[in-house]
Amino acid sequence: MNLQPVVKPLTQPPKDLALASKSSPWSVIWKMIGIVLLLFMIAQTMILSLLGVVEGAPELTVMSLICSVPLLVVFFFVRRPKLTHVVIAKPDEAGTTQHLLPNSRALFTPIPTRFEHHLIKDSPPLEMPPTSTLWIVFSITVITAFLGLLPAMLSDNVGWLFLAVIVGVPAWLFGFSLPVHAWWAFSTRHFQLMTTKVEGESMLIAGMLSTFPALVINSLLFPLLLILIGIESMDSGSIGELLLLSVSAPVGEELCKAAFVLSLYKIIDSPKRGFQVGFSVGLGFALLENLIYIMSSFGTGGAISYSMTTVMRGIGSIPGHAVWTGLSGVSIGWYLCTKRGIQPHMAKERDPTKWVVYDGNSGQIVDTERELSNIGKKVRGWLYKPYDKIWSLPKHPVSGISLAILGHAFWNGSLWLVSWLFIEQDIIVQVLASLVWIGILIVGLWVIGREILASVMYLPSNIRYQ
Repeated sequence: MNLQPVVKPLTQPPKDLALASKSSPWSVIWKMIGIVLLLFMIAQTMILSLLGVVEGAPELTVMSLICSVPLLVVFFFVRRPKLTHVVIAKPDEAGTTQHLLPNSRALFTPIPTRFEHHLIKDSPPLEMPPTSTLWIVFSITVITAFLGLLPAMLSDNVGWLFLAVIVGVPAWLFGFSLPVHAWWAFSTRHFQLMTTKVEGESMLIAGMLSTFPALVINSLLFPLLLILIGIESMDSGSIGELLLLSVSAPVGEELCKAAFVLSLYKIIDSPKRGFQVGFSVGLGFALLENLIYIMSSFGTGGAISYSMTTVMRGIGSIPGHAVWTGLSGVSIGWYLCTKRGIQPHMAKERDPTKWVVYDGNSGQIVDTERELSNIGKKVRGWLYKPYDKIWSLPKHPVSGISLAILGHAFWNGSLWLVSWLFIEQDIIVQVLASLVWIGILIVGLWVIGREILASVMYLPSNIRYQ
């Protein structure tokens, strides 16, 4: 019998449709690290192109842009939409018992059926390893990176420098990416925010992409503005450096990050989701920015400068960028929900398709929203505050972004001030003073961050389009 395929129109999937995806938490991490590395290389070509503009070397700009083309092609190829064609056979008296399938196959059903065709985004839940596992791996990575750098700090031998590059750099790349994944695991289990792989990648990439316009502002536009008003020096301790750190960086970076948070408006369906997106964008920004600073320090100051920059930016910049942009994100979340005219009680299914994750060996469904471990329960208890004692988080982007800028400006400006106050002292005194103040800033940031996270737990979620 010659069966002819019948073209059927694509329709919306049924609400009870469930699709399965094989469990692969670590493969997700490796894929995202690959994206980070790719964007890092793209960022380097952009830096060289800007350097060519600043230095008046058009050949450098042209060559950098040419080198960036294949990298951009690979990036867009990796980020291409992934769709799944789902065919469902449903009982229908007007149907048939014989159906032609692709690749010269046929389906025979015991009763008359008809085919329904659906095109669905291939985006299963973002499955992360346990948070405690991620932090253990992070600690091992930090120790590995330090051991790889230690010989180079004690000796100028070229071999030790080579070891630092092949061991320390990949270790730091891997280590700096883990807080992002730890945050997604945290927000899933403590904020009950289910995140898909596509959404997670979009947040991370948006954060890293926001470094590009920020780089243009800090490296080109603002220095040119200072020159126009008669300030040319950017040396350490100069007023130009102060303005760059306390004005250009906070304003330019926070506005750029907020803009990329807003670009993810389709994901932001509630104030709580807005905070998650903002926090993730901040982590993505810090990840790429830190890699740029760290590699620059290695090239200019050697292993010691590399190590100091890595530690300082790792413990300070990462949570700082996350918390500040989280404030922008929660205010953008409130704003979007207000503009859409929807309220917390208007709950609706986000996606009619239900994705489940299964174990490839046992075939059992994996719970992506695992029960809290003992450590997780302690964290939950540490975060909990009575409703009447939580902070009121900003509900308008102007106030949220302003708070982010002020926090960023105080961090950068106070660090510059401490450095300036001790600029005439011995180098050891300068380093100790800076380390003490950084310690104070970090403690203060963690205290503020805890208050913010405790407040976020009470924010509405599951606000959906009507």
